[in-house]
Amino acid sequence: MTMVINEWQLNGKLNHALQNSQRADFAMYLAWLTPAVDESAEFFTPQAVTERIEQNLLQQLGVQQARAFCQTETDVNLMQQHSVALQQGGLAQLKLVTYLNQPPLTQYDNKSRLGDDILQSLSLHSRRRLQQSTPDKPDANPAGLYEVLQQLHGMNAA
Repeated sequence: MTMVINEWQLNGKLNHALQNSQRADFAMYLAWLTPAVDESAEFFTPQAVTERIEQNLLQQLGVQQARAFCQTETDVNLMQQHSVALQQGGLAQLKLVTYLNQPPLTQYDNKSRLGDDILQSLSLHSRRRLQQSTPDKPDANPAGLYEVLQQLHGMNAA
């Protein structure tokens, strides 16, 4: 099966199927496209510098960074706290402590340790993302969208 990342790989077949009301072909071409919107976008604009703004907002709201899924060195103390909470306060206290301090989900942070049944159930695009292989993106013209909109405006005004 072919892997289609961008609409331009279909050579306009998706648009042609849409214009000619070929529903089956349109559904097939649409199913071939990746579900990741950032990969299938036609125009690649320069990345905006929003990291500093997001960090300031996170600090103002007091939001903690998301924890890693794997076990870290500090999680040994965390697991001891969970054990003490279970012994002293029972299941209700353990649930409360667990909600406040999330335990690790896995012992190791290793993508290759996924089970075969999980890998087989992933979509083709998810497997490609795990392997970190992406096709080359075409050179993007940030002003390309503006030119297309000007042409459409000119056609609508006439």
